Amino acid sequence: MFSEILLMKILAISGLTLRAAIRSRVFGLLIAMVAICIVGLPLVIKSDGTAAGQTQLFIHYAFGLTIALLSIAAAWSAAGAVSLEVAGRQMHVLVTKPVHAAEIWLGKWLGLMTINLVMLGLAGGLIYGLLCWTTRSAALSADERASLREEVLTAHSLVAPDRPVAKPPRAGVGRIMYVVPPAGMQVWSFRVPERVRPDDALFLQFQFATSRIDRQMPVAGLWLVGADDSPPLRRTYGDRTKPYRTLASYTPHVGHALKLPPAAPGQRLTVTYKNVETEAPATVLFAADGGAQLWVRESGFESNFIRALLLVMARLAFFTALGLTFGALFSFPVAVFTAFAFLFITGLSGWVGVEAPLAGWDLAPAWLAALLNAAADGMIRLANSVAPPLARFEPLNFLPAGAFIPWTLVGAAWGVLAFGYGGALAVLGIGLFSRREMGIAPQ
Repeated sequence: MFSEILLMKILAISGLTLRAAIRSRVFGLLIAMVAICIVGLPLVIKSDGTAAGQTQLFIHYAFGLTIALLSIAAAWSAAGAVSLEVAGRQMHVLVTKPVHAAEIWLGKWLGLMTINLVMLGLAGGLIYGLLCWTTRSAALSADERASLREEVLTAHSLVAPDRPVAKPPRAGVGRIMYVVPPAGMQVWSFRVPERVRPDDALFLQFQFATSRIDRQMPVAGLWLVGADDSPPLRRTYGDRTKPYRTLASYTPHVGHALKLPPAAPGQRLTVTYKNVETEAPATVLFAADGGAQLWVRESGFESNFIRALLLVMARLAFFTALGLTFGALFSFPVAVFTAFAFLFITGLSGWVGVEAPLAGWDLAPAWLAALLNAAADGMIRLANSVAPPLARFEPLNFLPAGAFIPWTLVGAAWGVLAFGYGGALAVLGIGLFSRREMGIAPQ
């Protein structure tokens, strides 16, 4: 009985928050802004001219713009959900009723999260609808649509090689590298996962460096693929009658994807790279921890798209809790400024560090420069340790590239952002709000 009354109070406050948001002009303006930005993106973005490049750019910018706008809106609306009602004396009427600060905070959070869910659903539906429209059969050829479904509009995972087949790797600068001299070879062995369907397209994803001063000068390379126990130099694949080989020039320090013929689940592939550059011979270096990996299909694009939306929803749950907490403590302008400042810090979390003395400090005494650098480094480390790991749960690292988003990552995002950081902010915000003086307007 008590839990039912508690739930009814929270839902009633949530309903009031929803009605206030629907009546607000800001809500309608945000919907129009998101829709205009997403619909207008295909008209302004320029890619490499291929259907895959255009689709990747659209997904990246449309999803990134949606995340940015909804994150700002979540923090903004949450900061005003409490502070504006306190300033306008509506909160004074609510606190005179038999409701607890926790019920008010949770009701506000639930109502705002409902708004976030509606906004994210509209934006996600618009993005998916435009993807279907721009990739329809009337706009693209059958080959282009098939290529999109294999490379971009899907979800892949990377499979590391089982073991080095050729000579052992050599230590490079900070990494272990496979060194392939001119006319030399490097061999990898991959086991096709059992979950791969026989008709699924496989890709070899690789990236390398060279010994040249000109870092971007292409290098000619020959790729050979053998299956099961076939010797790599026989260059057989599948039915052992048609050789599989690809000879082309590849740019260093750039990721490349080489399409392979379908393979049976559990089959072992032997992949050989031969350095055949003759015009300007150079040594090629592959990183042992990702220089060459097998790219296999995990799921369809639609399920991966839903998981990406759930990652965004976990982020919005944190931003909503953040805005509510600052709104319970400060007036609206100060709460919004503080929330946006924290958003800026979280956006830079993990990207900023002090590796060398800052510019201009070399003119100061050595002890003062060391002290200032230590203080700046400590502040940055503290900010990185306190700020949530948003980069770890960034959907833009997965969706545009067709990378698989596992459910474990979605669960971790909700556990860390929504329930971990959000729960800590809820406890803090409820405590601050319960002690806030309602007899006078906040200064």
